[in-house]
Amino acid sequence: MKLNLLPLPIVCLTMAGMMSSCGHPHTHHLAAELDALDQEIESMDDYVENKEDKIRMIQSLLDSEDITLQQQYHIYGQLYNEYDAFQFDKAKEMLEHQERIAVELGDESLYFTASLNKVDLLSSAGLFLEASQLFSQLDTSRFDYKHKISWYNARQKFLHDYEEYVQASSVIVPDAAKVRVYQDLILKSTPDDSSLNRHIRVMRLIDDRKFDEAYEENLRIIAELSKETRDFAVQAYWQGFICENLEKYDEMLLWWIESAKCDIRGAIKDNAALCSIAIKIMPQGETDRAFKYIRLSLDDAVYYNAKLRKVQIASTMPWIEQAYWAGKERQNKERNLYLLLITVVAVMLLGLLVFALNLVRKGRQTKKIIESQNQNLAQSYKSIADTEDVLRKTNLDLIEANAAKEEYLGLFLSMCSGYLDKLKKTISRDQYETELRNFYKTFDTSFLSLYPTFVEDFNRLLKEDARVSLKDGELLNTELRIFALIKLGITQSSHIASLLRYSVNTIYNYRAQVKNAAISDRENFEENVRKIGSNR
Repeated sequence: MKLNLLPLPIVCLTMAGMMSSCGHPHTHHLAAELDALDQEIESMDDYVENKEDKIRMIQSLLDSEDITLQQQYHIYGQLYNEYDAFQFDKAKEMLEHQERIAVELGDESLYFTASLNKVDLLSSAGLFLEASQLFSQLDTSRFDYKHKISWYNARQKFLHDYEEYVQASSVIVPDAAKVRVYQDLILKSTPDDSSLNRHIRVMRLIDDRKFDEAYEENLRIIAELSKETRDFAVQAYWQGFICENLEKYDEMLLWWIESAKCDIRGAIKDNAALCSIAIKIMPQGETDRAFKYIRLSLDDAVYYNAKLRKVQIASTMPWIEQAYWAGKERQNKERNLYLLLITVVAVMLLGLLVFALNLVRKGRQTKKIIESQNQNLAQSYKSIADTEDVLRKTNLDLIEANAAKEEYLGLFLSMCSGYLDKLKKTISRDQYETELRNFYKTFDTSFLSLYPTFVEDFNRLLKEDARVSLKDGELLNTELRIFALIKLGITQSSHIASLLRYSVNTIYNYRAQVKNAAISDRENFEENVRKIGSNR
């Protein structure tokens, strides 16, 4: 009796262990790199304060009494360089001061420089209408070589970003096809080893989806950059984007982490890497960290105050927040189920203890009866009758134990099947197929451990030419699995179809086909299957 009851709590303990592992947060395989990023985030306020101190120091130069207009122009240029990617409104204000001073000086070249920086700033901020109006106001026939290069770069960037911004709508971007024309002009007009030339080559390779070539070319650019520069942050972000398209997902995250760390150290508020990291690690179970990153990204966008970046990041917030709370709810459900399973197992163990004590007590009683039977033959006959009653009860207990094992095996399979359904949404098709094969193998092994002669007993119910023949390495095939589930009491075709991942019609046809091959008693064939192993 004791040996037959032991598998039941063992199965429950196994199920409890599985739910425990599901309910506990896991450690990300790039945890060390993400922890390093978190350490930089903790120092974010210090980096911003250093940036503001530097700005105040430069701005104090404007208070000099004998400062010339040319000097003011260059100081505003330094302030623009500090505010660029830090505070949009301030950066725009500095460029407008430069435009005003250039007009006062009557210096057309200085005016073009400030205006081209301004149109580039407007494009980056998503103010495409204002940028387009400013483009139309500039007389390109009066540009020198340097201004022409800046113009080509500003135009190709404006058209590229504008077209990407409106691609989901019916808006048509004029001159959108000229992006490559302006890129060609840059490539022809600048040295091959210049930073702009090399950056345009990488962007061209990305647009042409030549990601292997872009990967190698961008690596060479990054190798020559300091990790403390904004150029490094930009190229590291694009390297992550390239790795994403090459399906190098770990390397993708590593490059975006490097880009985000560089952005934080440089107090760059117009950034993209931190938000991209959040979106990628959310499905990997890092819900708290992802939620923190996306909130920081939105805070940066609000601080920078450019419309485009706020819209882009805010659009991800509902999805991130929904996933965050869904993860929390799932963890709570798993925790509650885990506690319920522990309670069930504890009750079962308590029941086993009571049963064992009853066995000891009954053993003592039996001993007294045997001693009494030695004194009187009549009492011996009575003892034999009592023993037969005990045996009949024991047989009933065995039958109940087998039924319980079948019921719990069916429950275990249903839980595993539900787990596979959830897992299917988060893993690749190949991984899912592997998990499905493991599921079949686990079912076959578990079932045959209960009924090792099931295949032979099943074939005895069929005509000789219709008996099931297994291939090498197979424990059960589809027909056997269907009737194995029927043996476990799962008789509805819809339930069987759900567990084995077949259509209901397919299950119905298999059942009908096998029953037609029965030696006799076709109507009671499935009941005969249910009786297999019942006399063990």
